[in-house]
Amino acid sequence: MCQNYVISCECGKEKANFMNLNDLLPPPILRHLYCPSCSEGVAFDPETMVRDNGWVLEFDMQAARVFLMSEGIPEETITPDYIFDKGYFSWNGFTPTDIEDKMKEREDIMKLAKVDRRKFIEELKAWGISRVERLKAEGWRKTANL
Repeated sequence: MCQNYVISCECGKEKANFMNLNDLLPPPILRHLYCPSCSEGVAFDPETMVRDNGWVLEFDMQAARVFLMSEGIPEETITPDYIFDKGYFSWNGFTPTDIEDKMKEREDIMKLAKVDRRKFIEELKAWGISRVERLKAEGWRKTANL
């Protein structure tokens, strides 16, 4: 089971929803979160950071290695990209605000559930497919392999 963690970026203007696979890595693993606004002046270090569509996440790699190696993951495998892409500490969904965005986007479709079940299912399926395609086109990292 994965919990949802809401973390504010360094400038405090944005918040992001995070999950962590099997709850292995605690929230302090994320040292800094930079939204597209506050990431502009940040010197990117690929040894501790990962980028996703303007957002930058900085991990405590020493602590992350301790936790993940205890699960049998080889040390040389554990990189910021690995942590993010494998879901050990990543967006809860495709984007930082995916939970809220999905709820807003499908509000009208959900109303159909009470009126026309067949239309509801068709609309929900079409929305899901087009949404993933839109997020892919926007460059969100978690959609790259879909």
